[in-house]
Amino acid sequence: MEAVENKLYQYSEYKKRIEEQEKQIAELMDKKDALAERMLRGQNLDAVRVMGGLTSDPVFAAVQKIIDVYGTRLDAIRNEITDMFYHIDEIEKMVSDAGLTETERQYIQLRYFEGLQPKRICFEMNYSDSWLRDIKKAALRKIQAV
Repeated sequence: MEAVENKLYQYSEYKKRIEEQEKQIAELMDKKDALAERMLRGQNLDAVRVMGGLTSDPVFAAVQKIIDVYGTRLDAIRNEITDMFYHIDEIEKMVSDAGLTETERQYIQLRYFEGLQPKRICFEMNYSDSWLRDIKKAALRKIQAV
């Protein structure tokens, strides 16, 4: 049952990590946009001749490289968020397939998904500590069976 409980505890950790990653995406997007705008507003250099008679803009090339670096980092964060959502969905499915009673489901929601402490859950659900332990054990056994 300890493995099941550890998996349930991961739910709120995934949620917190997703929020952090979404903030990081917003910050990176702002930095990328500000940097690109600042660099593109910089001194306008004349086009430089390159082999074959074509021209290139060194400022644009530099900005493009920076944007590519930010883009790679943003893609990595987005992939990590996708993986975390996959794990969250897996945990939610595991709980929903367990056939929990409404009381057991409420306990799982409060304890593992919302991260409330047992004393607070006793107050919220209006149960004693011992009764709540029985609810927890029954719920974890059902989830473990899935």
